[in-house]
Amino acid sequence: MRPHLILFALFLSGCPAYTGPQADATYFWQIKTSTIEFGACSDEPEFRAPLTPIEITDNTFVIYKVSRDGKQATSQKCTTLDAKSCTDSDSPKVFDITGRDLVLTQTDKAPIGTTGCSLQQTETWTLTDATRVMTLDLVNVLTLVDSPPACDQVEADMKARSPNMLGVEGCVITAKLTGELR
Repeated sequence: MRPHLILFALFLSGCPAYTGPQADATYFWQIKTSTIEFGACSDEPEFRAPLTPIEITDNTFVIYKVSRDGKQATSQKCTTLDAKSCTDSDSPKVFDITGRDLVLTQTDKAPIGTTGCSLQQTETWTLTDATRVMTLDLVNVLTLVDSPPACDQVEADMKARSPNMLGVEGCVITAKLTGELR
């Protein structure tokens, strides 16, 4: 019986360890959970109302194709769970791959009415591939930019309308998703 255990151990040690997304592969992650967390942010109803977890159905997926060199992955839209039915998303997200993590950081800015102040959002996506399951954290950091006096007034107005007396400057909102490989 002992030689069988040794052969089994040798067999297992010869298996390469999974190190993350493989080059030129397409991954289909079916989303199972979605939550949203607020840091020190305004709880003003009009601000928070549209910020909800994504609605999950049997057809909610995160899909991406890894580049041939294995260094990047691009979000996909697909008609079936077959890589041949996929093309790049309409507004593709391109992630950098490091080991098991796919990371993307982007910054957007939108004016707040005609105040001269803009809301800047820096969003970092971190998808961790744990072989059969994944986590995806979308961290959004909000700042007010472009016109300090106008931004100070926007922040003061937001604090005055918020039951918790907090504004949006430095607010961190995190959406957390989990999924299973399909």
